[in-house]
Amino acid sequence: MNLENLYHIKEGIVPEDFCNDIIKDGELKDIADANIQDGNKDNRSSKVSWLDDKKLQTSLSNLITIANEESNWKFSLREFEPLQYTIYNIGDHYDWHIDSHKKPYENGLIRKLSFTLCLNDDFEGGEFSICNPHPISEKTKIYTFDTFKKGTMIVFPSHVWHKVGKVTKGTRKTLVGWVVGTQFV
Repeated sequence: MNLENLYHIKEGIVPEDFCNDIIKDGELKDIADANIQDGNKDNRSSKVSWLDDKKLQTSLSNLITIANEESNWKFSLREFEPLQYTIYNIGDHYDWHIDSHKKPYENGLIRKLSFTLCLNDDFEGGEFSICNPHPISEKTKIYTFDTFKKGTMIVFPSHVWHKVGKVTKGTRKTLVGWVVGTQFV
């Protein structure tokens, strides 16, 4: 699949209070070490809690729809998976990975769009990078966002490679989510 736009990013897309409320909710849930389904567990170091909040999903739905249209992806989307509140402390990271799985879910749906919403900006490091791989390495393009500010959201197709660099100061807090739909045919 050749994409005209690899990502859709908007700074200050949600207000500060919205971010603060998500942090409060995320901190109230059980926080555990993050896991990965496929691959080397050393590739990821962070803490997570899960928010299965339909009201929050509804609030984000319009932003995802706009990103899907403005980026000209026009993917058929159905629903959100539970949202992940993610905490990266000093030294934490998530190396190159994709969010799509090898097989569809039992209901036949697949991850189509992923997003990260930055909830705070009192940290250093933790750069978000996204990559458009090409079989000829000189043609591979990596886009890195060094300053991911509070209220900034990046949306991208779930099959696109991306990573979070090591946090060097403070704590990086984000809301991560996936929107699923029917398989591509």
